[in-house]
Amino acid sequence: MNKIITFIVFMIQILSTTFLNADELKEKKFASSYTSIAEKDCITLDSDDLGSIQECEPFFNIRVKVIEGDIRQSITLIRDGKEYDLNFSSTVSSAFSSLGSKIEWLHELDKAENLKGMIVRLNANEEMEDITHLTSYLVVSKIMSNEICVIGKILPQENQNQVAREMLETTDEIPCLKDRNRN
Repeated sequence: MNKIITFIVFMIQILSTTFLNADELKEKKFASSYTSIAEKDCITLDSDDLGSIQECEPFFNIRVKVIEGDIRQSITLIRDGKEYDLNFSSTVSSAFSSLGSKIEWLHELDKAENLKGMIVRLNANEEMEDITHLTSYLVVSKIMSNEICVIGKILPQENQNQVAREMLETTDEIPCLKDRNRN
């Protein structure tokens, strides 16, 4: 009888350890890497009174351009010679805006070249009467083999970064946000 109880306890321990390890593996399916888009870390390609174009640190085969015009910032990604204009002023907010200082790239664990997407902060002046009040969105963009586009904007909240990461983990089901400037 003691051998049976010992065996049952042993099996429960093995099964619970197996389930815990499976949950840990599921949680660690993706990892993040970061690159800077701070002005000091980028190269200015073009600049005038109306705006600028800067090229920032690439991530694997994806080049990054920060575009500023009319006191609004956005990002264009370039892969295999094709440009993907994320057009934040049309997909996220038409208000005056500025980017955060880094991009978070979400990719498969131990395979940074297998990207799911990117997350970047966009601070938008949604209240024209108070130029000091900013709404700090996290912009979520998916990176697929055949498309790169904005799929979401996460409003400020306690778990904002985690919500953005979870959105990227399910990018296959999430459509691109409509660009109001395109048909």
